[in-house]
Formats: sequence, structure tokens, C-alpha cells
Amino acid sequence: MRRDLDRTGPSAGPSGSPWIWLLAATLMTAVSAAQKLPCLRGRVDTDVLATAQCYSDVPLFYVGRGLAADFGWLGHLNTGFRNLEYPPLINLFIEASAKLTHVVLGITPAELDRRSSMSGPDLYDLPGMAGEERAFFLVTCALLLLAVLATVWIAWSAGWTIGDRVSWVVLTPLVVLTLTLNWDALALLATALALLAWQRDRMAWFGVFVALGTATKLFPLVLLAAGLLLAIRARSVRALSRMLCAFAVTTIVANAPLYVSNPEAWREFWDTNTDRPASFGSAWMAMRMVGVPVSADQLSLVLGGGMLGAWAVLSLLTWRRLIEPTFEELSFVFLVVFFVLGKVYSPQYSLWVALALLLVTRNRWLICLVGAAETWHYIATWLYIREFTTPQSGIDKTYWSSIVIRLTVEAVAVLYVIERARRRARLDEPVSSEPVTAAS
Repeated sequence: MRRDLDRTGPSAGPSGSPWIWLLAATLMTAVSAAQKLPCLRGRVDTDVLATAQCYSDVPLFYVGRGLAADFGWLGHLNTGFRNLEYPPLINLFIEASAKLTHVVLGITPAELDRRSSMSGPDLYDLPGMAGEERAFFLVTCALLLLAVLATVWIAWSAGWTIGDRVSWVVLTPLVVLTLTLNWDALALLATALALLAWQRDRMAWFGVFVALGTATKLFPLVLLAAGLLLAIRARSVRALSRMLCAFAVTTIVANAPLYVSNPEAWREFWDTNTDRPASFGSAWMAMRMVGVPVSADQLSLVLGGGMLGAWAVLSLLTWRRLIEPTFEELSFVFLVVFFVLGKVYSPQYSLWVALALLLVTRNRWLICLVGAAETWHYIATWLYIREFTTPQSGIDKTYWSSIVIRLTVEAVAVLYVIERARRRARLDEPVSSEPVTAAS
């Protein structure tokens, strides 16, 4: 398999020193962490959430899940605390971050053991707990920075062109707002490694890294959908079998420790996502706001059926050579479909849309359009939660319209990508490279 990274635009590789990009990534991560500090210590329940736009999931877990006390690895939290609702590798990362925080702060085993019988409110009221919570957040951000730097280095060493200076100026505010909101930097690293493996025709490693990404966040699964489609079209049994076998084995290995240690903790992620209703940012919430009822069970079926339907349609179009998409373009379309059909559009999902768009185009108008829509939706979310824009009666038109605008712009981006693939097929233009070499 030859290189398949889309290189539209004037340059075929990154410009500037890699140290400049690493420094820029460090500064963005540091600013993102500092920007979240006003919301620490319970201030997410105040108007600072809307005025400073500083929410992060990370610090809420230190006391809220009993991580400030002694606890067991692999899902063995103390009695009275809810299990972590993330895939197994993020669970392990959160536990490791808490343990490292205990070491950095020099908290004695005796003190941690004493805390293990305390409730959340009791832990919260301990002297110095605000500083511990801040330390946990900063330790986590430091570890996430390592993932960010590794991702940037991979992109540089692989010779990828991801946007340009104007694009990054436009999207930097969105990156800063979302980068330390959750643990997505870990899944982004796995995604970069999967892209690198695809580029270098390492199908087994591609399956490994997609599985690791999926055991961190579910979204990297779209890479497997794109890879399977192109491998089937190329009739490459070898590529198909290698990526599937590696994905299956790695998925089992990544999930087994938590499942064996605490099956309930392992199921928490799936139960949370299965039972949750239509929530913030989703198309279904926008429908519910205007009086269209939807149930959680229906939405799970819609998401599953919609993803299969999108895969079938794109497979048919690609197989019949009606479109000639790159691997990145297919992955981008699948990613947006996943987010559009999902029950929730968490604010950090904008980071994925923006970075995926930079992989497939350098069209500044489209990047500016997507960046503006995603950033405005992010801001409108916290204004809505704090009821800054909610009228005394009727729906919050500001928030509702931000969802509709974001969905519309994402649809425009998908249509742009598909139209480019259609034009490429109509004019019999080759993609930047052949995605999979046919082999029996």
C-alpha cells in the first residue's frame, strides 16, 4: 500500500521546524489547562461556567469517584462511588493519574487508607483537598501533553500536511477549549498511529491501533469501517484478514483485565451509553426541544442502523466507482455520521471534527465555516446550561439554532468531501495513492 494521505494544496509536506510545532502544541495544551482552572473546586455550578467557558470533566473525578483515597486498580473503587463510565484504557489512565498524584503530593499510605472509608462530601471537606484536586488535574494534563506531543511528532515524521497556518489560526480557539476537557488526546494518539500504519501498509498494526483507540474512545472504530470498505473493494484477503484478526485480538486483550477484575465496572460504559436519553448537542435533543419525542432504545437502533446504512451506501458507491474517496475522506464521513446520529454531542467532539477536516482538505472557507459553527455551538452549550440564553417561556432559540447550524455545516462538509470524490471518479483522476494493494 502506498501513501494515502490527501495532499491537496500547494505543499506536499509540513513546513517549518518540528520543534516549532511541538512548542505550539505545548503552548496550546498549557493554555487549555490554565483556561480550565476557574471552573475547579465546584465552580462549574456557578456562572463562571458560561463566562469563562472553562468546563473540564477531569477534576470532577478526583473526589467525585473517590480517587482521593486508597482504591484498587482495574475498577475497584471504594463503596458508595460510581464506576468510571469510560472504556477500559481511559479507566486505567484515570486510576494511574490519581496514583501518580498521590506520589507527587507525598500523601502517605496511612492517610489514603484512612480516607477509603469516607464519603464524597467528607473527602471534599478535607483541608487542602482543593489543592489536591488541582494537582490531579495538572498531572493529568501533563500526561495528556505527552500524548499530544507524540501525535504531533508522528504527523511530522510521516510527512503529513494537516491544514495550514490560516486554518490553525482559525481552529486554535476551539482546540484550546476542548483539548483538556476530556481524555480524547489519548484516542487521538491511537488514531495517529493507526493512520501511520495504514500509510505504511502495516495492516496488522493498523488493526492493533484501531482497537487500542476504540478501547479508549469509540470513535476510532470509523477507521476500521473505512479500511474494511477499501480492502473489500481491492479484493485484498490478506489486508482484510490481518486487520480484522489484529483488531479482534487486541480488543480482547485491552478489555479482558477490567472485565475479569470487575465486570460491573467494565459494563458501566456500555450501560451508560445504552440507557442515556437524547442529550446535549444531539439532533435528537433539538427535536425534543421542539416537541418531537424520542426514546433511548430507538436512538440506539438508529445509530447502529444508520452507521450500517452509511457503510452500505458508501460501499456501493465506491465499489461501482461512482466515487473515488481516500481513506481519510471515508473516515471523515463515517465520523460525522456517527456524531450526527449519536445520542449526545459532547463539546470535545468538535476537536475530532476539526482535526479530521484538516486531514481531508485545506479549503479555508470550509475550515472557517466549520470552525465558526463548532466554536459557537461550544459556547452556546454552556450559556444554555447556565440558562443565560433561556427565555422565561418557550425554547432556548440560541442553543437550538446552534445545534441546527452545526449540523447543517457538518452536512455541508460531508457533501463537499463526497462531491470531490465523485468528481475524481467522473474525471478518472487517481486518488493521492492506491489505498490497498490487491492480494489473495
